[in-house]
Amino acid sequence: MAELAGKAVVITGAGGGLGAAYARHAAARGAAVLVNDIRAEAAERVADGLRRDGARALALAGDVADWALPERLIDACLDAFGTFTGYVSNAGLLRPALLADLREADLRRMLEVNLIGTAAGARAAILRLRALGKGGSVVTVASGSQAGDIALGGYAATKGAVASLTYSWAMELLGSGIRLNAVSPLAATDMAAANAGFLAAQSSARDEQYPPLPDADVSAPLVSYLLSDAAEGVHGQVIRLAGRELALITHPMLLAPVLQGDWDMGAIAAAFAGPLAGRQQRLGLTRLAGG
Repeated sequence: MAELAGKAVVITGAGGGLGAAYARHAAARGAAVLVNDIRAEAAERVADGLRRDGARALALAGDVADWALPERLIDACLDAFGTFTGYVSNAGLLRPALLADLREADLRRMLEVNLIGTAAGARAAILRLRALGKGGSVVTVASGSQAGDIALGGYAATKGAVASLTYSWAMELLGSGIRLNAVSPLAATDMAAANAGFLAAQSSARDEQYPPLPDADVSAPLVSYLLSDAAEGVHGQVIRLAGRELALITHPMLLAPVLQGDWDMGAIAAAFAGPLAGRQQRLGLTRLAGG
């Protein structure tokens, strides 16, 4: 159970929920962990629990929307533990709203935390790992909602952007020894509970029954795996762990058939009446048959 011995990692949003689960699992496998959260007391509580269990841990509060914060987190990790090998850009924010009720302030805040915060953390970690010259792993957090979800349009947009960022920067990192992947977890957290409560209050969702979500700890082994040397060959992927189900999420791609022709409106209409008639994609997170 020492798969992460010698590793030192930064985990944002780790004062509770999934981030705390990631921190506990990584520490139990030998990693030194810098616990970040916007709530100082929550970060210190998690770090103190890790230290009581014999792990090396440090808490440092801060808002990931601050572009300069990741540098301070990484510096603190290096100062405290003498090394830095991985970064988990987990901190996120969800403010559910139907289309007509979406507020500009809520959308901007989700963009600041979920996208800008993730980008700032991943960029700072990649640059520092590159300077250290020993490889390493960066993990971002996407969501199944990126495929579309009722009342989560703004949140889904930020998570779709995280996936696109991950694909793009992973291409730049090919051959560098630095791995960048995203996880797409499904778990019972305060964020999930808030969304479930919101949906339950909507008339269109009142009669729907949702299965219980898995505990946050179920998602943690995937993050520890990606931080470990065992994941050396895994790069540029979005990986879904939902309870007992583990799967890769497809990258956006052209869907066959790719038609050739001169495309005026009539020709396009004929294509949608003909070969594209049965090819429009289902909404939401679905399964792709075959491989």
